[in-house]
Amino acid sequence: MGQAALKPSRAAVLGQVDVGLEALFMLESREEHSTVVVKMVPTSLPLPRKIKHHQGRRICRTHSIREAEETAEEEEEDQSLGEVSLSVTSGYGGLQCRDMAEDHLADVYYSAFHLHLSREALLSEAFKISATTDEGVNANPQANSSDTTRITREELLRTLRDIFGVNEAMVKLVDEEVQAREPPRMTLHINIHEAKELRPKTPKETSHPYCFVRVSGCSETFKTRVLNNDLSPSWESQFSTGIPALRDAKLMVEVWHEPQEAGVEQLKGMRDIREFSRLVRDAAANIQMNEMRNLLGTVTVPLSEMKDQSLTGWYNLVKSKEEEISLISQRESFRANKKRGSLRLSLKLSTVSQLNLIGPHWFDAFLKKVVLYYLEYRSSYGSVKRGGKRWRDRSIHSTGSANITSISTSSTKDCNVGSGNSSSGSSFENETFLSLATPWNGSLSNTIQVLLDHYAATLNLTPPFITLSWWKITSEFFITEQSFLGQLLKTIQGYMAEEKYSEEEIQEIRSSLRKWTSTQFNRLRNLITYFPASNKFVSCPQLEGMLRNLHAIEANPETRQLKVFPKDISVNEQVSEALTDYLKIWWESSLKNRRRNSPTATEDQQLVAAVGVTGEVYTFLSDVCKFYHDVFSREAKISYLRLTYIFLTSELGARVRPLLLKIYDTPSKEKHTHATSSVKHDEADRRALEAGTPVWQLYKKFDSIQKIGENLPDEVQLQTGIRGYHKWFLGGVIRWQERMLVRTRALVTKDVERDEFEVAYTINDSWQRLAWADEVGGEKVAKRLLQDLCGLGTLYTKLVMAKLDSSLREETVPDSMFLPTQTCIGLNNIEYLRQEIDGLPTLLKLSNDDDKEQFSVVKKTSSKMEGSLLLFMDNVIKKIKPILSRAVVGSCDTGNEAQLLQEVLDDRLYVLLRRLDDSNFQRFLLKIWKALILIFCSIVESNSNKRNAEYFKNVCKVLERTWYFFTPTDRRGLDPQEAHCTEYQSLQKTLCNLKMPTESLIAKYYKERYEELQRAHSSYTAELIVQAFFKRTGKLIVEVVMARNICKPSGKLPDTFVQIKLVPSEWFPNISSPKTKNQKRSDAPVFQEKFEFPISPTDHGVKSGHLLFILKNHQIFQSGEAIGETVIPLDGLPSVDTSMASPVQNKVLNMNMPKAGDDYTSIKALQFRTRDKRAVNFLQKIPTRS
Repeated sequence: MGQAALKPSRAAVLGQVDVGLEALFMLESREEHSTVVVKMVPTSLPLPRKIKHHQGRRICRTHSIREAEETAEEEEEDQSLGEVSLSVTSGYGGLQCRDMAEDHLADVYYSAFHLHLSREALLSEAFKISATTDEGVNANPQANSSDTTRITREELLRTLRDIFGVNEAMVKLVDEEVQAREPPRMTLHINIHEAKELRPKTPKETSHPYCFVRVSGCSETFKTRVLNNDLSPSWESQFSTGIPALRDAKLMVEVWHEPQEAGVEQLKGMRDIREFSRLVRDAAANIQMNEMRNLLGTVTVPLSEMKDQSLTGWYNLVKSKEEEISLISQRESFRANKKRGSLRLSLKLSTVSQLNLIGPHWFDAFLKKVVLYYLEYRSSYGSVKRGGKRWRDRSIHSTGSANITSISTSSTKDCNVGSGNSSSGSSFENETFLSLATPWNGSLSNTIQVLLDHYAATLNLTPPFITLSWWKITSEFFITEQSFLGQLLKTIQGYMAEEKYSEEEIQEIRSSLRKWTSTQFNRLRNLITYFPASNKFVSCPQLEGMLRNLHAIEANPETRQLKVFPKDISVNEQVSEALTDYLKIWWESSLKNRRRNSPTATEDQQLVAAVGVTGEVYTFLSDVCKFYHDVFSREAKISYLRLTYIFLTSELGARVRPLLLKIYDTPSKEKHTHATSSVKHDEADRRALEAGTPVWQLYKKFDSIQKIGENLPDEVQLQTGIRGYHKWFLGGVIRWQERMLVRTRALVTKDVERDEFEVAYTINDSWQRLAWADEVGGEKVAKRLLQDLCGLGTLYTKLVMAKLDSSLREETVPDSMFLPTQTCIGLNNIEYLRQEIDGLPTLLKLSNDDDKEQFSVVKKTSSKMEGSLLLFMDNVIKKIKPILSRAVVGSCDTGNEAQLLQEVLDDRLYVLLRRLDDSNFQRFLLKIWKALILIFCSIVESNSNKRNAEYFKNVCKVLERTWYFFTPTDRRGLDPQEAHCTEYQSLQKTLCNLKMPTESLIAKYYKERYEELQRAHSSYTAELIVQAFFKRTGKLIVEVVMARNICKPSGKLPDTFVQIKLVPSEWFPNISSPKTKNQKRSDAPVFQEKFEFPISPTDHGVKSGHLLFILKNHQIFQSGEAIGETVIPLDGLPSVDTSMASPVQNKVLNMNMPKAGDDYTSIKALQFRTRDKRAVNFLQKIPTRS
């Protein structure tokens, strides 16, 4: 079993391991051109196990051990040896079993001693050590540092001593015994299969290849047959040769071209001189057979690369001289400078050895010892040395003799298994592995790997059996990485498909897989123990690998037919059942730990226990969401969150809901008494839904659990056991409401009396406790709570305002600051409370359409509170108004705004900005702004007939700077649109008029008249058709064409004429005011008269001046009565060339009489100037409508 042989030979039973049948078959194959025929059958029959010299060696070794145990030090070592031996499942008991352990140790050391180290090298090394010791010279520790793969005998013995747990005396005796044994005989079986893509060497672009084979250290050479005219030859030649050791042995294969002699037919077939020269060269090469140009390439394979005594593959051909073949590097065969083709060959090694214990199960026992030793060493070393500097001679990750190599198994497919992802967990096989941070990925040190490889070689174990052995041993340990087990499983399934296992080995595979799968489902029933979510970066790969391996067993036909699963259902169903069992176990454990099911527990104790259990459920569901759900959904198609959520919430709701209903199912009188007594003692009611109480903690945990289930489908929400959990806490809400109202009223009165205006923040904290869903109590509780809180806001505002008004009346000198600190705090608290009351309908989930009465209560309360704030600010403004008036008057007199802004407003408003909240600061700032506007208006009104335009320029400047002061760009002041109120606009217009000269005001009056005439109006008295333009020569030409639609003032047609003026007349001092001729009694008089004015568009006054047309009624004995007037801006007249036939079109102008003076801002400004003669004279001459 495992030796590729049906039965061991008699020699193997007596004490030797003979070559298997497969090796014997290879020996019987035809050897082509072999110089020496090697026979693998032993030359003489080995002696029986119990012959005299062998028995004497065993007795001597036993007596030596007994003598060594007489000392105290040897007794301690034997005691520790016994403990270690007993800890191994395949351990040895009693003196006879101790002899078996010694034999086992000797066999392992025997294989490594003779196969890894040559006897000549060991003797040479021993001679050098003894020589340097005698001379007293220390050996150079770095002498062999360049050879990192060399392992000394001391390292082998030290490692075996630690693995088997024996003392130094035992190791020495084993060393002496092994050196006395006959070394094993190794035979290398070579199979040269084929080559491809060889280089041509003949004129026909072909070649005549053959192979020349030899092994370093052996005198035999082999040669295949020559295949003519073939660049892809297939030889399938087999050779066998004995080799002394694997350590430095190399297989060298040379592929040559066999030149052929030139015949007559070849000479006849020559077509040109080039083919003839090539034929001559081939003939010359035939004379000199060993010329290197006929070498097609070489392949060098170090035999140390062989894993599991076999090797198969393609190798690239490289060119090398014969004398340099032995110096070719290990990887040169895989590096081709030029394309020379490749060669496929197979190697197999068989061994004939002298062993004490024969059987493949001894390899299993040694492998288990190795794994236990390695994992225990790794655990103890990591716990002691973690975080510190590791010793180079003991570290399994260091270079040199302790380098790490991946455990690998190979077959004809070169199937390797090695490293994988990391994970963590605990194992019931060996609790010492629980401290390991990462799982074991199958890697071992070089020394241990050498011991395993050579021991398997001496037992003639095949790669399939070695892989199976690795699976059987490593699958027992939970610390083994699941990805590593998956690669082993995949390799085993491949061997099963190739029928590489016997029936007995198939049974072992079935038994091992059954044990492993059963163990994995048991681990799923202890999920959080083996795969903790706290270390998900380690647990996740391990859990994923386990699920993938289970599905790999189910999916593969070779392992599926073994029926290794506990139940005849799919893997996903079995995983789901295991997880359900885990949930049940976890739930019962949680209840047991919290003593929830104790019959003697009171309601309060049960409430506290429910809080603890609910917290554990929430934590568990959080772990499921963060880690487990994704893994099981991805690898097993199982919605673990759904499974867990439905089960735990159903169990939780079935226990918590009856408890809460029982707690709150008490008479109303008892409730009221309990609530009032709690308020009196100022103690929290443990059964009220109030922050800090167990009920509150339970409620919040239910809320968190429900949020986890929001992402699940709707049908899951219907199946959950905590659906509508808010209604369970209705009794707690009522208790909290009663306590909060009574307690808050007491706190309001107390804080106001002590001048501590911080109750609003207390109320805010209470409001935050109302953040539950609308199912909590329905509209009844919400409406009552809303009314209570609105009444509380009104009460608080009333008490605070009474306190602030009293403080304001006592304040006699408010020059230092507009509002004291305590006043600001009170105003801020009222505003904060008002905003919270505005948000109560949204907080309580009340609809505006369904509850208009309740919204009216909120609006009334908020309006009253805001009105109280504004009324108090008005009183403050009245108190500080004299200060503001003095500052405004001073700034206007000097024309410098610093007295108002810097000395009075800047510092005070900056302090208020820091003390008041935004809403109150905006209110107070607007109040001050409007008060300042009223002060400016009173200044303008009182000084309009006393001051000149220069004074009002200063006033306008101060007002403008003040507006910018109240509307800064950083948005800390008033909104510009809000500050630009109607009062401010009217004041600004008045000041703009007052600061203008009289001529400018007169020009503005005519501008206002022009704008008035442009608007549609029903009071027109006539229409005038004129033509007006500037000549390019610098003259104004005005032609009065006609008038029409003249109203009849006395019922008769008047005699009319038109008077033309340039206004204001002060800007045109030397220009006359011409008139047209009188036209008698006509409703459409035609004048057709032109007038020239000596002005140009660039003259002073033209830009703002106007052309005034007055239509008058001619009277003989008195000046004409004005029928209507109209104006044209001079800057709107065109400048044309008079050579044109019709330079401009006629204009039809509407005419009427001016309105009253109050309708024109310019007239208002002129009316204030009672001491200005020009203004007085102008006002007297302005006609008005009757």
